Amino acid sequence: MIRLISSIILLFLFVPTLHAENADELSAIKKTAFNYMDSWYKGNSKMMKQSLHKKLAKRSLKESLNGKKMLGFTSASSMIGYTIGGYGANLWYDNLNIEVIVLDYYKNIASVKVTTPHYYEYLHLIKLEKKWVIINALYEPNSLKSD
Repeated sequence: MIRLISSIILLFLFVPTLHAENADELSAIKKTAFNYMDSWYKGNSKMMKQSLHKKLAKRSLKESLNGKKMLGFTSASSMIGYTIGGYGANLWYDNLNIEVIVLDYYKNIASVKVTTPHYYEYLHLIKLEKKWVIINALYEPNSLKSD
């Protein structure tokens, strides 16, 4: 009986710590994904660079000149350059909605969905040196909301 009570007490002491840890991780993951998209729309290349791993692989389906689909690729340095160039800032408007949903995370990896009126993206994040960064991105234009 004493062993059971001790186990229950230890469980209650341990569970709040896990919950707080999970909440902190979820918050950090969401913040990284939000900062990535927010920096795109605001032309903030410093925040964009902080959100991305230097080996980012961002992909999308593009239509070629002959009408066939092909895989497009964007690197971290290209994303930073496009941000500096104001490509996303040209789309910004007041009250633009950026929705971030953490689909899953385990230890040092996470999968996130980000939607805006212009984009629908799936992101993979990795935690390196106590910091979450985006390592992979796959997106499509959000034609349902931008028409």
